[in-house]
Amino acid sequence: MIQVVYKNGQEDLVEQKFLDILLHMGEVQEFRRRDHWVNVAADPIRSSIQGGYVEGNRRKHPPTDLNSILSN
Repeated sequence: MIQVVYKNGQEDLVEQKFLDILLHMGEVQEFRRRDHWVNVAADPIRSSIQGGYVEGNRRKHPPTDLNSILSN
């Protein structure tokens, strides 16, 4: 669990996946890493939204044609 301080000053413990959502929504002021507090407005944080990848996305699959699957 990760300690967070919301923008309204309330403190909480959240799971990593929930922290990612809260950061994306802009609800967190600070959160605690193992050895220090991170101020979201001032400190660099990793984003789950990756940008700038020029090559093809290896995880992206071609769209599935449901009509061909259902007609078989």
